[in-house]
Amino acid sequence: MKVAPPQFAFLCDLLKKRTGVVIDDSKQYLVVARMLPIVRQRKIPSIETLLDRVRQGIDPSLERDVLSAMMTHETSFFRDTKPFETLRQIIGELMSTRAAEKQLVIWSAACSTGQEPFSIAMLLNEHFRDLVTSWRIRILATDYSDVVLAKAREGSFTDLETGRGLPPALKQKYFRPLQGRWSIAQECRRLVEFRQLNLIGNWPPLPPCDVVFLRNVMLYFDVATRDALLQRMRRAVKGDGSLFLGGAETMIGIDQGWQRMTGLGCSYYRPKK
Repeated sequence: MKVAPPQFAFLCDLLKKRTGVVIDDSKQYLVVARMLPIVRQRKIPSIETLLDRVRQGIDPSLERDVLSAMMTHETSFFRDTKPFETLRQIIGELMSTRAAEKQLVIWSAACSTGQEPFSIAMLLNEHFRDLVTSWRIRILATDYSDVVLAKAREGSFTDLETGRGLPPALKQKYFRPLQGRWSIAQECRRLVEFRQLNLIGNWPPLPPCDVVFLRNVMLYFDVATRDALLQRMRRAVKGDGSLFLGGAETMIGIDQGWQRMTGLGCSYYRPKK
């Protein structure tokens, strides 16, 4: 099944304009797979009719649902492991450099359904209990999609979700069974602030960040969008702060204002002086 060319072109343009995400004709199958549930749920005759209604702008919630469905929300607890081991090392260093102000701000810039920021919260509770109890710790968790943010705020996960990347000892320590799911403990919840934020749109005021996780996001952007985003990130990250990208992402040929740092089995970046 394919989407008619005019409607497909409209969706590609809308997706790029609103979210920065770029797709081409090879992603026809993806559009079909992600639009069909909306078509069925709303009892709309076809995908083409759905996209025509989005174009007409009669129901703003249709555009929201379509764009949210087209975003990739793949995530897991402690995804790829090494960035979290490196984060632990960095926080150990920040204990000295931030000793006077006793404050840390960590931004999960595409938090999806919450596994990444809650992983950071568990790491802090597990290894830096003194900081959690005596410092002001803020984990900012943002995403474009209100749909995934609503799920993230619930802090409730299935067996399958907790089985992906979450060590059994941490599951036992920081989760409680609740109505057939696993609910994360309040000691982790209270560290995380969820907000809606479009990375290519207007940002609300943000505190200067000590660490930013911008992982597996820029894969879906074109070079110009990546460059613009990284320039904005340089203004958001403190001079001695750290930026994490996904394992398949690079700054080669994009923004040259960052210095590559070697972590524990992974790389991260700092603004150049």
